[in-house]
Amino acid sequence: MKIFLLRSILVVILISLVGCQQNKSITENLNTKIEMEGFEEPKSSEWVKYITPVIEYMYYRTQAVVNSDINILWDKYRNLKDNVDSEQGVNIEKNEVESLNRNFDLLDANFNIESYERIKVKIINENEVVVLVHGSIIYLKNDFDESGGEYLIKIFLEFKNNQWTVVKTDEYTLPEYKEWVSLKRGME
Repeated sequence: MKIFLLRSILVVILISLVGCQQNKSITENLNTKIEMEGFEEPKSSEWVKYITPVIEYMYYRTQAVVNSDINILWDKYRNLKDNVDSEQGVNIEKNEVESLNRNFDLLDANFNIESYERIKVKIINENEVVVLVHGSIIYLKNDFDESGGEYLIKIFLEFKNNQWTVVKTDEYTLPEYKEWVSLKRGME
């Protein structure tokens, strides 16, 4: 009887503890939701000042890939050399340059910054903003086939020397992207 009672108490405690564990997907969704807060479509008058540095960044990024030379991008945006984190998607342009040129002979590139939706901006302070870009990049290969597709990236801008410049990029990894899509669907 004592063994039965002891086992029953142990089972109840274990079941209670399992019920108290925090659901990881709920925590991840909360983190993503918090991270997405504050991003808004800029007013028309503000849109140009944010889209222009993003277009410029995408131009140098695609030129670096097409020419297989990361220095094309890094000469313009020196900060992107530092704090590279492939697992988090931070400043990983060099990975794209290397991987695409290892597998393909590229001729050209086209990008559309707002092919999926308009840019969103989170204002940190008067000299720092984050631009959320949901667009596409298509690379033309030497056999005239295409490679590329959708991307979701946060581009960190700072106002320096009277202009906005890119100081960091954070591309959504596949798990982050899936979580973002799931959360976005839940908000609609």
